[in-house]
Formats: sequence, structure tokens, C-alpha cells
Amino acid sequence: MSAGPEEVVDQVVSQFNEIVKPDGGSVSFVSSDEGILRVRYSPGNNEECEACVMTPDALAGMMKDMVMTLDPTITDVEVQS
Repeated sequence: MSAGPEEVVDQVVSQFNEIVKPDGGSVSFVSSDEGILRVRYSPGNNEECEACVMTPDALAGMMKDMVMTLDPTITDVEVQS
């Protein structure tokens, strides 16, 4: 049995939240409609490696790739800060 759209979104948001959490960042679900997943991203801070903190554009691109693989009805990801 495959996951439904809500489960896919929850899974993707949760996975990316775990990725950014070590630097103090967070990703949270905002909405999903008309094929667009909207998330809120608060980047963390890593003084030892500023380049290690994911940019909003990088986050959007990686989330889009993952979510489109799991649910082709989602065609874009918008990241809000």
C-alpha cells in the first residue's frame, strides 16, 4: 500500500527537518495545494562551517526532487522564511 499525499508531505518535511536540526534549523509544513508544497524554513547557524547551513534555494530544490519522486502531483516547493 502506497502512502497518501499527506503522509508523503509529512515524511518529506520530517526528513528535512532532521537534516537541518543539527545546525539549529527547522522546517515546518505550511500548506499544499494546486501542486505546490509550501514550507517554512528557519536556517540554523554553524559558526564552524557557514557553508554547511542549507540555503532556502537548496532546500527547495532537494525537497522538490524528493517529493516529486514520492508524489508526482506535487510539482513545486516554495520555501518561506
